[in-house]
Amino acid sequence: MATDTETEDPGVDTDVEASDETTEEASSGHSKSKLIKVGGLLLVVIILQIGVSYWLLTPDQPKEVTDEALSKESENLQVNTSEVMINDFSVTNNIAEPGATIHVTFNLVALVEQGAASDFEAKVKANNKARVKQAVIEVVRKASLADLNDPQLSTVKRMMKEAINKVLKKSYVIETVISEYRTMTQ
Repeated sequence: MATDTETEDPGVDTDVEASDETTEEASSGHSKSKLIKVGGLLLVVIILQIGVSYWLLTPDQPKEVTDEALSKESENLQVNTSEVMINDFSVTNNIAEPGATIHVTFNLVALVEQGAASDFEAKVKANNKARVKQAVIEVVRKASLADLNDPQLSTVKRMMKEAINKVLKKSYVIETVISEYRTMTQ
């Protein structure tokens, strides 16, 4: 038995082995170029998707125009509304800060449509005075510390508006205004 494979016997074809190696190198080079082409195509598709998404999701108007529209809307709100004083409130909140009591005092005014101002005032000050007061007190007592410390008091105002409209069973209040707001923690 011969173990030497390095010999050049007439039955062994060394050219076939060399041609197989060159075919493998050529096919791996061909597959690399295909991989690069597919990767490039995939990259182009992703960039197009990002561009289309950006185009569809951006607002049509610039930010300045939106701010102008909001200021015009608030001017219309002031022109068509009346301020109706609801009451002065002094409420305590034991939930917002555990182990402490927060005293909250404020004046509450509701902005209502001019035509409905007299009807709203009659309902708030005569017919439903206690229920409206109770609804406002509940909102303040349930408020979190973050809500009470919010400079705009946006959550508290929204909840008061909803509570008052719910008591009156009609959407009178467009917006609530809180003035002379003070908190004291004990």
